[in-house]
Amino acid sequence: MILNLAIASDHAGYNLKNYIVNNLKKEINFKDFGTDSDERCDFPDFTKEVCESVLNNESTRGLLICGSGVGMSIAANKYRGIRAANVVDVETTKQSVEHNDINVLCLGSKNVNEKNVLDIIEIFLEAKFIQKERYIRRISKLEH
Repeated sequence: MILNLAIASDHAGYNLKNYIVNNLKKEINFKDFGTDSDERCDFPDFTKEVCESVLNNESTRGLLICGSGVGMSIAANKYRGIRAANVVDVETTKQSVEHNDINVLCLGSKNVNEKNVLDIIEIFLEAKFIQKERYIRRISKLEH
């Protein structure tokens, strides 16, 4: 189980981020990079902080939340060494870790809800990359 999680959101993800931090049952060490309100802000600023934390080994994995999850995912994947996926369910989350070794999970506050978001995050933190040659080969082709 991953215990160190960098987390951030923009204004659209602020309420969901707070729900996650206050309700995730596991013993998680959150490193919260903001935002600290629902006032409009720019998601790339928060993406940068989380990705740098993951890349500098300050956090084992990252979690980014915006309205759709798309903007955060695009921004996160610009960082060499980050593999981010925007997911909406447990199955996609599990496969994203097992097959693609994602280290940043992106969520859309308009696409997930309090009923399923905690399960999605728990799977993200529990799943492990499957060390098979085909998955390793495919991931290596992403780094160029």
